[in-house]
Amino acid sequence: MKRYSLILLTGVLSLFLNAAVIAQDGTDPLKYSSLAQLFSRENTNGDANSGIIPSVAMENGFGSYLDNPASMAMIGTSYFNLGFLSNSTDQKNTFLGNSTYSDFRSGRISNIGILYSVPTVQGSLVVGGGYDMHTNINRTNIVSAFNDQSTITDVFQEPSSDYYDIAFNTYAIDYYDDTSDDLESIFRIGFDPSDYPGIHQDVEVNQRGHIGEFSLFAASEISKNLFAGASLGVTFGSFAYRRNFLESDLANAYNGDFIEGSDISYVQLTDEIDTQISGLTARFGLVYKILPFLNVGTSLTLPSRLIITESYYSSIETGLDDNSSPFIDDFEGDFSYSIRKPGRLNLGIAIDDLNGFSVSGSYELIDYSSTDINLTRDSGIDFVDETTLRGQEAVLDSTIQATYQMVQNIRMGVEYRTIRGVEFRAGLGLFPGKSKIYVADRIQFGGGIGIPLSQDIFLDVSVKYATWNDRSQLYEYYNRSTGVLEEEISDQTIDQLTILAGIKVRL
Repeated sequence: MKRYSLILLTGVLSLFLNAAVIAQDGTDPLKYSSLAQLFSRENTNGDANSGIIPSVAMENGFGSYLDNPASMAMIGTSYFNLGFLSNSTDQKNTFLGNSTYSDFRSGRISNIGILYSVPTVQGSLVVGGGYDMHTNINRTNIVSAFNDQSTITDVFQEPSSDYYDIAFNTYAIDYYDDTSDDLESIFRIGFDPSDYPGIHQDVEVNQRGHIGEFSLFAASEISKNLFAGASLGVTFGSFAYRRNFLESDLANAYNGDFIEGSDISYVQLTDEIDTQISGLTARFGLVYKILPFLNVGTSLTLPSRLIITESYYSSIETGLDDNSSPFIDDFEGDFSYSIRKPGRLNLGIAIDDLNGFSVSGSYELIDYSSTDINLTRDSGIDFVDETTLRGQEAVLDSTIQATYQMVQNIRMGVEYRTIRGVEFRAGLGLFPGKSKIYVADRIQFGGGIGIPLSQDIFLDVSVKYATWNDRSQLYEYYNRSTGVLEEEISDQTIDQLTILAGIKVRL
C-alpha cells in the first residue's frame, strides 16, 4: 500500500475540501489523476515533416498517419524513413518569492519505418509500418527558499501517509511531549503554531519520459477522390520521476539536545519512480478531394487502455548537529494499474499543391474529463485493499471529471515547394490547457525545410518552439490548527525548443 495510500487519501480530501489542488497543470505530479493525464497527452510528432504541418486532409510524410491514416494513400512513392529528435527545455521556477532556473537537453531516435506504394491499375494502395514517438516529457523543477509557514514533514505526520513509519524511525516526526499520543513534525515540536521558526527548503524534481507507437497502417483510394485508411499500434514508453527534497536548519533555529543529545540539522526525502507504459491504439480516417487542389478530412483515434507498471523507492535521511551518523529508513515496491486514454476527433481542410503552395489546418477535440483509472488490476493486492481501492477509483474518476475538460486544439501550416523540389514550411499550434481550474494554454511555432540531396534521398529539418506558464504542487498537508488542506506551489515559465531531423530514402 505504500505507493498509493497517500495519493488516494489526498485525492479524497481534495475533492471535498479544495478542488483547486487537483490537476496535472498545477498539482502534485505523483498523483494518479495527474499521471493519467500526463500519459494521455500527445505533444509531438517524431517525423520532421509531419511535425510542422497538420496531416488530417493532406499527406506530409511518414508521420501523417498519427493525424489521419487515410492521408497515407496520397503518397505515391515507397521509401524508408528515419528521424531524430533533440529537445531543450528552459524553465523559470518561482517559489515564495525566490526564482531559480533549470534546463535540460535530450536527444533520441524519434521515428523509423517503411512504407510501400503498391502498384495499382487505378486508385492507390499504401501499406507500411514502423515506430513514431508522439509524447515527450522533459521537465526539471528546482526551487530554493526559506519557508516560515510549513515543512514537508507536516505531510509525514498523518497516519495514512506513505512516509509515516519511516519518518518516525528517522525522527522526522516524533511525539509532541512525553504525555502525547500524537506525532508532530520534528520542526514544530516545542513551538506554538504562531511561533514556528521555519526551515530552508531545496527541491529538485525531474520528470523524463517518452511514449510512442509501433504501428501498421494501410490506406487506399476506395473510390474516385475518396481515400480511407486505418492504423493499429502498440503503444510503448517509459517515465522516470526523481524528487530530492532537502530541509536544512541553516539558521540554527533548532538548538537543543532533544534527539539523543543533539538537535536537528536536516531532513532529506528522496523519491524515485520508474514506469513502463504499454497499450494498443487504433485510428481510422477519410480524406475527400473536393477539387484537384482542395481536400477535407476527418479521423478518429479510439479511446484505449494503457497498462502502467511502476517500481518505486522512497527514503528519509535525518542528520543531527553533532555530525553523528544520520538516521535512514526507506521502503520500495511495485504496483500496476491502468488508465483509459480519451479518444481524439480530428477535422481538417487543405489546399494541396496549388502552384507550389499548400495550406493545411486541423481542429482536434479531446475530452480529458473522460479519462478513468483502474487501480485494482494488480493481482498482488489483497482483498481488503482491493475493496478499498474500488471505492477510491470512483472518487478519482469524479475528481477527474470535475477538474479536466474537453479541449479544442487548432493547428495551421503552410508549405511552398520550389521547382527544384526544395520545401519551406511554417506552422502554428494553439493548445488550450486541459484543467478547468488553472490556465496553462500553450502556443507553438514551427518552421522547417525539406531538401532533396539526390534523386532518391531527401532531408527534412524542422524547429518547433513552445512557451507556456504552469505551476507544480510541491506538497500538500493538513493544517491541524486551521483544519484546512494547504498546498505549497511553485510557479513556472517554460520555454521548449524541439529540433527534428529526418532522412527519406526512396526504395
